[in-house]
Amino acid sequence: MSRKAQTDSGETKRGLIASATEEFAEYGYEGASLRQICSKAGVTTGALYFFFDSKEDLFNSVVSPLMSEFPSILATWIEHDLSVICDGAGEPTNVEELPDGLSELLQQYPLVPKIVLSNRDNPVVKKYLDAKVDEIAASIEDRAAMKNGKESDGFSSRLLATMCADAFIDILASDDDTRAISRHLSEMSAFVRGGMEASLKR
Repeated sequence: MSRKAQTDSGETKRGLIASATEEFAEYGYEGASLRQICSKAGVTTGALYFFFDSKEDLFNSVVSPLMSEFPSILATWIEHDLSVICDGAGEPTNVEELPDGLSELLQQYPLVPKIVLSNRDNPVVKKYLDAKVDEIAASIEDRAAMKNGKESDGFSSRLLATMCADAFIDILASDDDTRAISRHLSEMSAFVRGGMEASLKR
């Protein structure tokens, strides 16, 4: 394949992803039309299926750049607050700063948090979030056991982890500027720390 053909191919794929991003943001996964996506991108449906196996595959290409990074950022953020509570290490989440890497992701993919929020139960989104929620819950559970020497049924840890993930997405999907988002995350962090502290005292 010539360099020009490769460039054209890459541009076509990027155009489809950009068009799909707008379509999924406006209509959600179920309401999005592949025909409309192709029309906006100026290509045929045949071109779409050259690059993507299905609507789900296209959706994954839209959300994966953010979702492959976001859960790890969330987990690191929660781990920080766990250290503050359990080890007395460091300061609570900084009001002035977003977690490392998050600002760049929001600038690159501004519509994706809204897409994720409105499609929280989509299998593609669940794949990314549920695995990380399980990991965060296990981490909370382990730290709680180390702190007070007690085991629990995991309900509180799972609840806190799920609330963190959902609230994190809800905040990122807002139209607020980065300073306001950082403030909201800090407020949420204080709330989560309160829940963790209450759980440790049981």
